[in-house]
Amino acid sequence: MIFNQRLMGYLEALKRKYDILYPECEAAFNDLMHMMQASFMARNDIYIEKDSGATDWIASGETVGMMLYVDLFSENLKHLKTHVDHFSNLGISLIHLMPILMPREGENDGGYAVKNYRAIDPRVGNLEDFKAVVSEFHQKGIKICLDYVINHTANDHEWAVKALMGEEKYQDYYLMYDDSAIPNAFESALGEVFPTIAPGNFTFNEDIQKYVMTTFYPYQWDLNYKNPRVFHEMVSNLLFLANIGVDMIRLDAIPYIWKTLGTDCRNLPEVHVILSLFRDIISVCAPSTALLGEAIVSPNVIVRYFGKEERLECHSLYNASYMVEIWNSIATRDARHMALMPQYDLPQKSVWINYARCHDDIGWGLDESKIRNLGFEPQAHKNFLIDFYLGSLDGSFSIGELYEYNPEKQDARNSGTLASLAGLEKAIESSDRYQVELAHKRILLIHALILLRKGIPMLYAGDEMGQLNDYAYKHDPKKMKDSRWLHRGRFDWSKSSPVFDAIKELIDFRKKAYGQKYIVEDQPLLIGNQHVLLIQQIIKEESEDYLLLFNMTEDRQWVYTTDLKRYGYHGVWIDLLQGKQLSFEEEKILLGPYEFLVIQKNILKK
Repeated sequence: MIFNQRLMGYLEALKRKYDILYPECEAAFNDLMHMMQASFMARNDIYIEKDSGATDWIASGETVGMMLYVDLFSENLKHLKTHVDHFSNLGISLIHLMPILMPREGENDGGYAVKNYRAIDPRVGNLEDFKAVVSEFHQKGIKICLDYVINHTANDHEWAVKALMGEEKYQDYYLMYDDSAIPNAFESALGEVFPTIAPGNFTFNEDIQKYVMTTFYPYQWDLNYKNPRVFHEMVSNLLFLANIGVDMIRLDAIPYIWKTLGTDCRNLPEVHVILSLFRDIISVCAPSTALLGEAIVSPNVIVRYFGKEERLECHSLYNASYMVEIWNSIATRDARHMALMPQYDLPQKSVWINYARCHDDIGWGLDESKIRNLGFEPQAHKNFLIDFYLGSLDGSFSIGELYEYNPEKQDARNSGTLASLAGLEKAIESSDRYQVELAHKRILLIHALILLRKGIPMLYAGDEMGQLNDYAYKHDPKKMKDSRWLHRGRFDWSKSSPVFDAIKELIDFRKKAYGQKYIVEDQPLLIGNQHVLLIQQIIKEESEDYLLLFNMTEDRQWVYTTDLKRYGYHGVWIDLLQGKQLSFEEEKILLGPYEFLVIQKNILKK
């Protein structure tokens, strides 16, 4: 039997890791094994057949993602199914449906306060509607990603309701205390996620006269993973999602899931053990399902959530620092911000999610030591970026808004759609055709920076149409104080855009140039012109490297071929995008405004 064969390859590791968290729980471990077997037995034959390819698809050049809110894109799941051709025509092969599991009524943190992990938000449909979407999209070769909130449940989840009714079994699913002694001890070492709108990490519940740990909002109760029952329940939900056809499961807020008194309860070793167990379990029961981790932490910390070859964790993680450096480089016209990013060795076929915009704001988590080495003062540079993308600086092409502005710390984050931040809105308002042309080039360059690099490119719905800021939220009392709704507008199906065709062409190129090929190395090479980013790509199936050049400015830029020769590159090269030839024997190569090239040595020329 396939299950038994797979299990034997992981059994020893599963038991060793389980014992770290739950020592002397032999019966509980056996229950876990039975649950895994039952899940596999319930798995659809179609998915079992797909499992033979494991998660090779995440490292494929044919994988191109898009994230969207169902209600903003198509009102509901039934209508979403009718728009499948929009994605297939563009070349999208992975859709991330932003939170659609049933949330609590009322405030729900944008769907991240889940009431029921096995039901769909009734505002967009039901479970049968979701399964119909999965079936339709799979037939078109499009995979599905869903959010799975693993740190907490809503306070009206079934477990929470039973805890409120006094059932000790379910009170132990959460972190509850009769008095403030232990909560106060925790607080002495904890930071706050939302210090202004949700201060503290505990909420006193009047109904049961207990303090409940609530790291995020008072209505989100943190789960107690020290209880093996909680771990089993969450594994069961994980496998349920895999068995209804979810191809990638986004694990939300992973750094927070293990709590130890006296620590900051962030990124603790046990978190990595839990994620490694999740990875092993999914590899046994649904090996074609990938785990995407979400962690808003520094690059040197987030990379640990990939694990190591001998102890794998997440298949994929968000490359948030790359997103920040894209916008940094666009504003400064300085490619060094990207070229000097730290490079990490990842486990084989683990990949970053590369993106430029998403549902969230842009937070300027800059590498301060790198900023200083480039000759800038970090706080002043951060203020420059905040003001540039607000659009308040002379020479800024951007129109955006601030999110969570703190006047005391002179700190803020930025909101806005990709197109508006990249200059299209201001150009249209000014009736300036040349600036519109530059904005279109800028938008395409930004997409090229995520589509042509190693990893999974993830577009944000609406960006493929050059969608502008939506100011309607200012008239909605429930949204007017949250500027992130500026880039969460409804998808406008009445408009067409040349941006769509340009991005489609770029996606088609990605699939043709990379396809099933494996990028062994993807690294920046420093050159004399700081306005041009040079990337070296070593492709396993190609005898010659790819060189990628990106002009980060609206001006023409020259690259001296001596820079390229120093890296051992000579001869005649061809741009795979346009077909034009470039000779490294000439003195320099010209790049037009925001132009980018993908060049490979022309082996037919000597």
